[in-house]
Amino acid sequence: MNNNYRFEKLKKLELGPNENKEDIYSLMLRPTLSGNIIQVFDSLAELKPNLSSDYYYIAHNLVTRKGKKIFFKGDLYKAKIHDLLNFLDEAINSDDLRELLISPVEANSTRKVFYCSEDAFYMYAAEDN
Repeated sequence: MNNNYRFEKLKKLELGPNENKEDIYSLMLRPTLSGNIIQVFDSLAELKPNLSSDYYYIAHNLVTRKGKKIFFKGDLYKAKIHDLLNFLDEAINSDDLRELLISPVEANSTRKVFYCSEDAFYMYAAEDN
């Protein structure tokens, strides 16, 4: 399975040497699998007040499954909040918003994980490690 969605219009930051994209994605995905949605936002304008960090991870939610095992096949980057919002706004306006997971870079048990679909943004609480 090829991932042709490359975040070309996102001004992105590469991950550091101690940041593993599969591990980060796994931490981002975990709360969404619980199905416990905290809040739903119908627009980017509704979502913006809930994005209070300076830096976010953004991942294309593209996976394959083998039995119960999930393998991440998308891309994952870091972005400044301003660049992330510009990217999401442009993706919405060009009708090219994909399934994305967004999470603050800070490791904090009270942080939120956002799942973006074509129709809405969903907020999940990140689980304690």
